[in-house]
Amino acid sequence: MADFRVTVVGFRGATATPDRFPNAADVHSTSPARIRDTLDFDANTYVVVATHNFVDDRIVVDELLRTQVPYIGLMGPHERFEEMLDDFKTEGKTFSSDELTRLFTPVGLDLGGGSPYQIALSIVSEIVAVRNDRDPKHLREREGTIHDRVTPSMDTD
Repeated sequence: MADFRVTVVGFRGATATPDRFPNAADVHSTSPARIRDTLDFDANTYVVVATHNFVDDRIVVDELLRTQVPYIGLMGPHERFEEMLDDFKTEGKTFSSDELTRLFTPVGLDLGGGSPYQIALSIVSEIVAVRNDRDPKHLREREGTIHDRVTPSMDTD
């Protein structure tokens, strides 16, 4: 409904099936280290990482930072991400500020909700804001029109 084509990628074989995710456009099973071999990532790809496994998260974040993806949302608290960065540093891996700017963790906007639906809404809202190059804030704080105006085409073909 937010104008995204959803692809689900699972790292536990039997759980990544089209039957389990009937609304997804595609469902793939692979390993975190092979995600770039499995899918094409470009500047129109927005990714949310929710593996619930620290090692898998580290591997897939490392792989995704090697792509053009403008948004990598990572589930989990700040502390978990700081631990991940420490581990990368111990391995001699560092990331540029441009790379880390594409990484959003904890994922989502602070809407205050805690139900699965509200969490999903906060994540999708953040992705839409990034896709539209917006800094999320209240509309009452926006100067001028709410939406950019589009001039209708005068084509008669």
